[in-house]
Formats: sequence, structure tokens, C-alpha cells
Amino acid sequence: MSSHHQPGRGDLATATREAPAPGGGRRASRRKERGSSAFRPDIEGLRAVAVLLVLAFHAAPKLLPGGFVGVDVFFVISGFLITSLLVHEIDKNGRLSLAGFYARRAKRLLPAACLALLAAAGLTYVFLPITQRSVFGGDILAAALYFVNWRLADRSVDYLAADVMPSPVQHFWSLAVEEQFYLVWPVLIVLALWIAPKIRVALPRLLAVVISLVAAVSLFYSVVHTANSPEAAFFVTPTRFWELAVGAIVALALPHLDVFLGGTRAVISTLGVLMILGGGYFIDGTFAWPGYWALLPTLGAAAVLAGGVGGPAGAGRLLALKPLVWVGGISYSLYLWHWPLLVAAQAEWGTGTKVGVAAVAVSVVPAWLSHKLVENPIRFSTAFARPFKAAWAVGLPFTAVAVACGVLLAFIGAGSDDKGGPVAGAAMLNGMNSQQQGDLWKTNRYPTVRPDPLKALADIPEAYPKKCQANQDTPNVASCDFGDTSAPTVVVMAGDSKMLQWEPALDAIGKEHGIHIVTVTKSSCAFSDSVTVLNDRAYKSCADWNKNAMAKILELHPAMVLTSQNSARALSDPAGAGEGEIPPMRDGMERHWTTLQKAGIPVTVVLNNVNGVPSPVYECVAKNRSKLSTCAFDSNYETADLQTELAKKLNLGVIDLNPMICPGGKCPAVIGSALVYRDGSHITATYVKTLVPALQDQLKREFERNKLTWK
Repeated sequence: MSSHHQPGRGDLATATREAPAPGGGRRASRRKERGSSAFRPDIEGLRAVAVLLVLAFHAAPKLLPGGFVGVDVFFVISGFLITSLLVHEIDKNGRLSLAGFYARRAKRLLPAACLALLAAAGLTYVFLPITQRSVFGGDILAAALYFVNWRLADRSVDYLAADVMPSPVQHFWSLAVEEQFYLVWPVLIVLALWIAPKIRVALPRLLAVVISLVAAVSLFYSVVHTANSPEAAFFVTPTRFWELAVGAIVALALPHLDVFLGGTRAVISTLGVLMILGGGYFIDGTFAWPGYWALLPTLGAAAVLAGGVGGPAGAGRLLALKPLVWVGGISYSLYLWHWPLLVAAQAEWGTGTKVGVAAVAVSVVPAWLSHKLVENPIRFSTAFARPFKAAWAVGLPFTAVAVACGVLLAFIGAGSDDKGGPVAGAAMLNGMNSQQQGDLWKTNRYPTVRPDPLKALADIPEAYPKKCQANQDTPNVASCDFGDTSAPTVVVMAGDSKMLQWEPALDAIGKEHGIHIVTVTKSSCAFSDSVTVLNDRAYKSCADWNKNAMAKILELHPAMVLTSQNSARALSDPAGAGEGEIPPMRDGMERHWTTLQKAGIPVTVVLNNVNGVPSPVYECVAKNRSKLSTCAFDSNYETADLQTELAKKLNLGVIDLNPMICPGGKCPAVIGSALVYRDGSHITATYVKTLVPALQDQLKREFERNKLTWK
């Protein structure tokens, strides 16, 4: 993956080739799909370059950091081929059959995709973490219905999904983009076909105007959205439509290109190949994608398509070599199979170039078999020549099988419902001496563990489904009211998710003691006037949110502010990169806390529990229910130490619940039958609720210290 680990970066779009007319061979098939009289081997070679870039990137990302540009190349090819096909059909028949178009898509794409999804489900069940089966089952369902790109976009900015590993069907995001393109594009052309004579404009001219507008709007949106939310922008359809539209524009210009380009075709083709390869080599994960930098491989692919209009020229002759043409021929199957095999191999044997290269190399075998035994037989079969028969006999059953497979996997991984009574949790520590508490991590088994580790990610504060926390994209404050919302005493929870994790306990305390709890938190964003970091880059929306959050708190003028955070590091330079350093964060926290003090608002620091865990704790518990001691880990209090130091300097109050989370400095995975951790180092809502008495005692002390009335 890229240096800032954007999920799925580098997956390619599917190739699009039509079935031949009855009795036609492979070349006849390709002539029909392109609407031209000659087979273009350079396009097959361009497919090969795109898929090889992506495979190399996935196998050895450090060696080819920009290989993800292959997806952009494939989008351009697909836009070119599909538009050529549709326009050719109109030229030939004077009309466009949407039923025929979608039937050909079903025959071409669905059988091989279904087979790959079945394999992905099997690999998930055998090799991937059992706690991820439910999530990946949902991914397979979304992939089968071609909306998985939106699911992955949501997950990419969902802080609660931080522990979810790369999905075995993550590569289907680009197929989903294309399928959504296939739904819109023919309809757009049919509308243009209907409107053109009414406004007395030639169809090619009207299409050129419409497609150019679509490309311009999509490109503008892509640049803006990528700058604001690169993780989500990578997956969503509107940021990619312009790349497909570029290919469509080349297709519309095809009749004029041979004359227009003349003797420059060789130069144009060679320049296009160099732009693509240069992007693969020089671009890396620090480039927000797909913004304006995506113009490099996109225009490069367009140049190759345009430069080869009269036959391969320049570097296009290299693309037409038989080995590249062969790879291009199986590129769709190779795409489908390489990623789930790679994910399974890395889960079993770890990441690394050797594992990556081996997995990708092995994927050639099922890819070739799928191409020869599944794709071509169904695609070329005369039994499904009629559009509606193809749709019902091919599209429906293959889609249904893939959907059922995803649902079954999700069901298997759903875990048991929590129907038991309350768990002891932190109450188990009562009456234990320090030695007994310190040895608690050695406990290997409890009769029951709640929540079920398979449901750990769902054991969250009520604040999350209520959307009380600002997400990573927005600078706006999203707050909610808890506790006794009619009480005059207001306490603000300020910080990131490590503060919000205490909402279940503070809500209960507020209701019992007449305290109005107001949340002011943002995902991954410390309450600090400093340049905080997200994915090793300056977290701009966090800085803007902090200004808005401070303004809201000063306006509320609460009786107290409780604050906590996970990060102890920030950047000294807003234009810098990396994980940051402690001094800039310390200074930013001090400025914020001092501002509140000067406004007469007491600040109490809730110490962060731990910075990070060795691996998902709930996964370890799910696999070691009778040997829970293997899931314990040593505490890391980098942030808590910083908070303690600064609180002492500014004479602020401190709430420290860490002795009841990691007694003796060792952190058990389960305490008193309660699973302690959900995603990352966040505490489950179940265990937080068992800490109510301890938190209540310390909060009461802070009220008394600041001369506030405690009911």
C-alpha cells in the first residue's frame, strides 16, 4: 500500500471486450467492440502495462510506489472502448439497444467475477482473522452488487474501522466505478440521440459538448474533494468519471485523429507511454489521489490511444508485442485473482516482497484457467445471444450466488448475541491487593466474555450512532447532549475519540448527579492549538475544527472541561510530514488549556489509557478464549505522561483510571468477564460502564477542588 496506507490504492479497472458475432474469432470480436476495421494490439499492450504496474505495486510497493496509476490508465481505456462501441452501434443501426449493451456486460463480467468472489470468501474463511469475516462478508455482498467503492470510501474515513485489514475484495472498487459508469453512460448517449435532432445539432458535436462538461465538472470535484478528503476521494465515483470521459473524448475524436496527428503519431504514442511509466516510478503515496496529478497517467493513456489510431507507432509498436498482448488478454482475470491471493498470503506468511511476488505469480494460474474455462465459453456462447436471455440466464444466477456467499460469510462471522446479565468488569478489582491486581493478566479463562469478541467493533458509545463526533473531513463542530440535559451545570468533553469513549460513564453520572454533558470531539484530532498529524501529514481540518471548538466552548462557558486525546505528537512545520514530535503538541495543548483557564473555565485532564496495542486485542481473544494471558500487553503511557506533566505545570486536575485498566502496568484483554478493548486501544462501552464508580469518585473530587456543587 501507499506510504500513508490509503486502502485499496492501486487497484485497476476491468478491461471491457465484447463477444464476437456468431462464428467470429478473437479478432472479429475485437473489431466489433471497437467499431473499427482493424484489431489494435497496442491497446492490449496498454492493458498489460496497466495491470503489470498495479501488480508490481501490490507485490513490492517500495520498488514501484506509483504503480497505482494503472487504475487511471484502465479507466481511460474503458471510457474509450465503451464509447466507441456505443457510437458505432448508433452509426450502424441508427439506434442503441440498452438491453443488448447490458446483456453483453453481464456475459463479459459476471461469471468470472462471481468465481473470484467465491474464492475470496473461501480464502477469508481459511486464512483471514475470524473477527473480520462479518465485515468482509458485507464487502463481498457489496462487490457482487457493485457498490463496494462507496462502502470502502465510508470505511476509509471511519475511525472505528481502524483495525479492519485490507479487504480481499477491495480491488472490486474500480469495477464498481465502471459498472456505475456503464449504468449512466449509455443512458446519457440515448438522451443525446433523442435531443440532437430536436435542437438540430449533430450527435457527435452534442456528445462532445456533454462529455466535455461531465469531464470538467468531475475533474473540478476530484481536485477539491481529494484536497479535503483524499482517503474517501480515492474510491468515490464522481472523482473518477472524468478519467473515463477522457477516453470517451478520444473515441469521439477518432475519425479526425489520423489526419490531425499526421506524422506526430509516433511521438504522441511514445510520450504517452513515458507519462504512464514516469507516473508509476516517480509518484508515490504522498500524492493525494486522484487530484490534478492524475492528469499525468490519464493524458498519457489518452495519448497512446490517439497515437495508435492508424496502427501502432513509436512506443505503440512495443505495446503490440505478443507477450504484452497475451497479458492484456487475461488482464481482467489477472486483476480479479491477484488481490485475494495476495491478501491471504500476507495474512498467513506476513508482508514482504518475496511473499508479494510469489502470490502475484501464482495468481496467473487461476487467472488463465478462469479466462479459458469460464470467461470465454460463456462470453462467446451462442446460447445466450438474446439480450434478455443473457440477463436472466447469466446475470441473475451469478449475481445471486455471489450475494448469497457474502451473506453467508457475514452470518458466520456475526458472533453470538449478548443476552447475559451485567458483568463484573472493573468491580473485580475491588478487594484485591496490588499484587493480585498486577497478576490479573495471567487469568486464562472466564466462563463468558462480553461483548463477544466478534462483536467488539460494535460495542461503542451511543454518541457514534448519534453522529456526535466530527469526522475527519469536516472542520465543523458536531456536539450532542447527555446526562441531565436540563441541569444548569454543564461539563464539556473536548478532544478526540479517546475522550468520547467515556461518554457512557459520564452520561450515567450526569443523569444521577444533575450534570449536563456536552460532547465536542473530532476523530483523530487532539484538543490542541498545534499542527496535528493524520497519515503523516498536517491534519488541516483538525486545526480549523480546534478554532471552532474553542469558540463553542467559550460561548457555552461550562462549569468544567474534561479533555483527553490519543496523540502526543505534532508537527513543528505546517508543511512538514512524518509522525511529529512531542514539544509542538505540548505547546499547543498548553495554549488551549491556558485560554480556558484565563476565561475562568476549569480544565480537568482524563489521562489517555494507552498508546496503541500490539494487534487487535479482540482478535486475540477470539482465537485464545482459553489462554487469555497471551493477549495481555505492556502499557505505553506516552500521552498520559505528557498530560500529567503539563497538568502539574498548569495546576490542573487529573482523572486517572489507568490502574483499573492496566493494573500493575500490564494490560489484560479481559477483566471480570468484560472485554476491555474494541478497535485499537479504545475501551469497550461495556468495560467503561463498569468504571462508573471510579470515574464518579474522581470527578466528584474535581468538582470539590474547583468549588463546584456536587449533587
